[in-house]
Amino acid sequence: MTTQPNVLGIVLGKPKRGKTSDMLAAFPGALFIGVPGAITLVAQNELGFSPAVYGEPPQTLDDLLNVLQGIDSVQLSENYGAIVIDDASHLCRRSMLQWESEAPKGRSGKPDRFFPYQQLSKRLLELTGLARHIGSHLMMTFHERTPSIANDGSFSPGGPDVPSRNQVEILPSWCDITVRAVIDKEAIDPWFPNAYYCDPRDPEWVTGCRVFSSMSAQLPANMREILRASETSYKLNRIVNLEWQDDVATEVAERMREGADVKGIVVDVANQLNHCAPLHIRWACRDGIARGILAKQLSRGLFDFSKKAAPTSNGSGRPVLPPPPPPTK
Repeated sequence: MTTQPNVLGIVLGKPKRGKTSDMLAAFPGALFIGVPGAITLVAQNELGFSPAVYGEPPQTLDDLLNVLQGIDSVQLSENYGAIVIDDASHLCRRSMLQWESEAPKGRSGKPDRFFPYQQLSKRLLELTGLARHIGSHLMMTFHERTPSIANDGSFSPGGPDVPSRNQVEILPSWCDITVRAVIDKEAIDPWFPNAYYCDPRDPEWVTGCRVFSSMSAQLPANMREILRASETSYKLNRIVNLEWQDDVATEVAERMREGADVKGIVVDVANQLNHCAPLHIRWACRDGIARGILAKQLSRGLFDFSKKAAPTSNGSGRPVLPPPPPPTK
């Protein structure tokens, strides 16, 4: 029996950067674990469907692990194809509050201040370990933690907002893909001016990707199309009766390759599909635009070294910071 390849990933970013909406678009059949009302609202208003949302959202990482272990024990994840944990930063912080209250007292009579961090490390390791054999994609959204310099002068890169400087770097290392959601002021998508920043050479931010070999540090904010462009055949389900969206996406990408104007393409597509729901047409066009951008990036080839590599160090022990990443405002 061949095991279906699955992805463990992180999408981090400031609030309202499209993290949740892209996870819904990429994995519409997924089981979403988060605030039910908020997730459903985004899905209905931006994509025109109602997702499967876990009814009793976990409040801590222990609760989350219990939920995932229950799903794994009955192989329920195969019914969804993906599990999305929305706003894992909130779960981490609530967990720390609980562990701080449970911390044992040392000889001084004071609570062990390292106890919460030890528990955090243990639970995150358990979470990523479980994700590897749960039988589906597992994606997590996080708020972002900006780069900082500690009191001792040591530098910490930006990454997922977890209450531990070490885990900001360790957690992404366990994942297949970690991207930062940013605003792209030069976006050609008329509806979604977003992008994913992913450059493992950048010492300021922890990002990386093992699923797609692009030479560009900026990718379309479309996880579905990123996985589709991979050499690995990932299973990416469409909603029943919306399978036609793939044909539309292919048409949009092909016309982009031929040099047609993106806004003209989507107007033509909308006129051709005026019997379909506008949100579903926009969704298909969004995928097509991302597909066209990724195809252009891949066409540059593996041996196009026209872009300068990011500097790494000046010998002082501190990174030489590259130009700032794409704007976030």
